[in-house]
Amino acid sequence: MLKLVNLIILVVCVMVSIAFFTLMERKMISYIQNRKGPNKVSIIGILQPMADAIKLISKELNLNFKSNFLLYIISPMLNILISLTMWITFPFVFCFSFMKMSVLFMISCLSVNSITIILMSWSSNSNYAFVGMIRSVAQLISYEINFMLIILAIINISEQLNFNFMSVLQKYMNLSEIVPLMLIMWLISSLAETSRTPFDFSEGESELVSGFNIEYSSKSFMFLFLAEYANILFISFITVSMILMSSVGLISITLYLIISMLFIWVRATLPRFRYDKLMKFNWSQLLPITTIFFFLSFLMKMY
Repeated sequence: MLKLVNLIILVVCVMVSIAFFTLMERKMISYIQNRKGPNKVSIIGILQPMADAIKLISKELNLNFKSNFLLYIISPMLNILISLTMWITFPFVFCFSFMKMSVLFMISCLSVNSITIILMSWSSNSNYAFVGMIRSVAQLISYEINFMLIILAIINISEQLNFNFMSVLQKYMNLSEIVPLMLIMWLISSLAETSRTPFDFSEGESELVSGFNIEYSSKSFMFLFLAEYANILFISFITVSMILMSSVGLISITLYLIISMLFIWVRATLPRFRYDKLMKFNWSQLLPITTIFFFLSFLMKMY
């Protein structure tokens, strides 16, 4: 019963945090661009996320008659379900009993997320969605290798497969102080894994209109939107848990907010890459460094 209550509270808290994270993003970007941002709904626009949610839910769902209807409807639901399921690995005081290997569970969920993008694009039966899917999946699979190698190196150093117990190693010094380059590589891989600027090729508005989600509207689009931001917040959380600091407290929450704000700051600052440069950057520069670091983690264990 306690675990069920945990799960309900977790889902509600994640949904609320996504709502206000979108508001923070819009506010931050607007002030960076020297404008006000949302400020009409309630006091200083604090209820703007609720207004956006009501607007999206009340919109008409466009049904694409050429689509594979069942997959077309189910895919966004699967996407948000997987993104919320990842949050089960959150280190509660009363932890879920099957989360002894929460890192492996998280890796599995992240891998399945790219399959839902394939399902969405293919079932939409649209050329724009198909090109967006090819780009997105190629990018996700390429950068997932770096992502996994860094996670494997951290598992190797900490000798733990659970976010709860990774704090044992980081009691006196966190991993980012031992290997600062790893944090930089992790953040770059995280931006690519969540398809955020400057790696947002799956949603290249200038040439693909909206990429793999072009045919979606109303509730389906809202599910995709929620899934994307749930992933961003989750990766911010595991960055703090694995690399920066694992102890729950004010410092941990502050670091979590800083990493979340970094995603927004990068979006407001950097332009989009060229696609061939993105792939070259991964295969010829980032991947060799992460591979070397993975093998160096064995030497770190010896000393």
